[in-house]
Amino acid sequence: ATFPMDLIEPCVLAGCPVGGTVLDPFAGSGTTGIVAASNDRDAILLELNEDYIKLALDRMKSKLGVFGDIKYNDCVTK
Repeated sequence: ATFPMDLIEPCVLAGCPVGGTVLDPFAGSGTTGIVAASNDRDAILLELNEDYIKLALDRMKSKLGVFGDIKYNDCVTK
């Protein structure tokens, strides 16, 4: 499910200092990454479902634009 950014933001702000890194082991649609980047934090997102990976990448590029420094590492082994 795509969570509202307003629901995620207080958790990111309370749990990670400015310049810190948020770990989201169930990235889903990338909301945590968007909120982290929008609040001067880095994020490491983990997701197994390839459909959600594409969705998260598309959402982050759309929401963060040229200011989003998105690095993607496809380490899936089959």
